[in-house]
Amino acid sequence: MIGILIRTLLIYLLLSISFKIMGKRQLGELEISELVSTLLLSEVASLPIADPDIPLSNAIIPLFFILSLEIIISFFKNKSEKLKKAVEGKPIFLVFKGKLLQKNLKENRISVNELLSEMRVQGAFSLEDVEYVMLEQSGSLSVCKKNSQDSFSHPLIIDGIINSEMLDMLNYGKERLTQALKEQNTKLEDVFLATVNDEKTLKIIRKER
Repeated sequence: MIGILIRTLLIYLLLSISFKIMGKRQLGELEISELVSTLLLSEVASLPIADPDIPLSNAIIPLFFILSLEIIISFFKNKSEKLKKAVEGKPIFLVFKGKLLQKNLKENRISVNELLSEMRVQGAFSLEDVEYVMLEQSGSLSVCKKNSQDSFSHPLIIDGIINSEMLDMLNYGKERLTQALKEQNTKLEDVFLATVNDEKTLKIIRKER
C-alpha cells in the first residue's frame, strides 16, 4: 500500500512539472498536439499506479519523451509559419465583414444552427448584428459585433513573416505594407507583430532585443 502511495506521489509530481512546462491552458483551449500530449501523458502515467508490477521507468521514460517532443515541436513551429499551420491549424473566418462564408462552414463541418447558437451565447442575435465570426485554433468561436467599440485587429505580420492570405482578404497590398514599415523606420525582420484595423490603421510591435 505504501509503495502505491509513493508511486502515486512521484507520478503526480512529474505530471505537475510536465504540465507546468507545457504551459497553462484550460482544457477547451488546448491545441490538437497539446491535447494529444495531455491524453498520452495521463494514460502512460496511470499504468504503474494501476499495476504495481509495472516498473516506474515504464512511465517516466515515455513521459519525458513526450514532453521533449512537445517542447521541440513547439520551438520549431514558432520558427516556421507553415509548420505552425500544419500542427495547430489556423483561425478561420466564418463571417467576414458581415458576409457569411458558407464554404468555410462546410469545410469545418459547422452547421448554421451551431453558428447562430454560439452567436446568441455571445449576445449577437442576428447575422446582421455581426461583423466578424472567427473559428479559433482551439475550436471556440469569437464574435465581433457591428458598431462595436473594440476595433477588430487583423494580423499582417507575425514574428517577421507576412500573412499573405490576410493581405489578400483585406486588399491591403505588400507594397503598401512595405511603405508603412519604411515610414516607421522598421525592417520586416524586426517586427514581432503588425496588425491593421478596419480603418486601415497599422500598429507595429517590434521584437524585444
